[in-house]
Amino acid sequence: MAEKHDKELLSRIESLLVVYRRFVKDGEDTPQEESLVYGLRGLVNLANMVLRDKIAFTMEPWHAIGEKPKLTQAGEMLLRLKDYKDDPMPPYPFIMAFYGNGFVPQLDTILVLAALRRVEKDERFRQVSINISAKSLRDADFVKVVLERLEEMELLYHPEQKIIFEIHESSVELAMSRKVLELFRSVGVGFAIDDVGMSMDDVMRLSEFEGIADYIKIDRHCVLGKAEDPNNLANVMSFIRTMLPGTVVIAEGVQSADHAQAILREYPDIDYVQGLYLPESRRSFQTDFYNAGIGLKQNNA
Repeated sequence: MAEKHDKELLSRIESLLVVYRRFVKDGEDTPQEESLVYGLRGLVNLANMVLRDKIAFTMEPWHAIGEKPKLTQAGEMLLRLKDYKDDPMPPYPFIMAFYGNGFVPQLDTILVLAALRRVEKDERFRQVSINISAKSLRDADFVKVVLERLEEMELLYHPEQKIIFEIHESSVELAMSRKVLELFRSVGVGFAIDDVGMSMDDVMRLSEFEGIADYIKIDRHCVLGKAEDPNNLANVMSFIRTMLPGTVVIAEGVQSADHAQAILREYPDIDYVQGLYLPESRRSFQTDFYNAGIGLKQNNA
């Protein structure tokens, strides 16, 4: 089964390479040439990582701060490309080289298949969120291929596993198909809405996922914003609880265990925190978080 999935993944990478090479050639001597070439290099390196069974993802944990977390090992899968010398390639310009030129579902299909491959090969990736564009959920090929792959994984029979699609961009004109969303939910997939703030786009996104979204991730700029900002954490939490009251909430951009304790004190219904500067070890975070809580009690005594 693993060999079959590897062939499917490599076949899709090869197909995109053929089309994208022509696109790069047409972009020679234009301002976009450097970006397009970077995308091509990244796709070749991804293929090499798949062939060599190199890990192309890391995980940024969702650290639980609530009393009874439903997921104890959850985290966001982050793409980590490396070139043939094993030097890292920043993933954002690679992704945007495809997203910005009309290859959104093609790239998302490849990245989701690669992520699911890693989930089955590595016990560390048992409860994960995978970033996708809302556009891909409107693409028939993405839906067909990824849905078939998920059906084979039989997530409903493995409650210790959790696959979450993290929808990572706003678009007021992009309506979701309720039928497609339900199909993914029927095979055990959850949905998270990423980077939620207070914009009109966020209102539209939350309304599209009413009754579907399980998780809301608050934009780091809101988490780190000042109290006087209209887009502050208090207003965003009120907005979320009004629009989707039953969802699990993750605060992004959290800086430290002390910061997490401050958030929990003000917003006890925030369930998880995530941040670049938090430790990868859940045990280390929980120790720091506990000690920060003891410090707060002593200071307030």
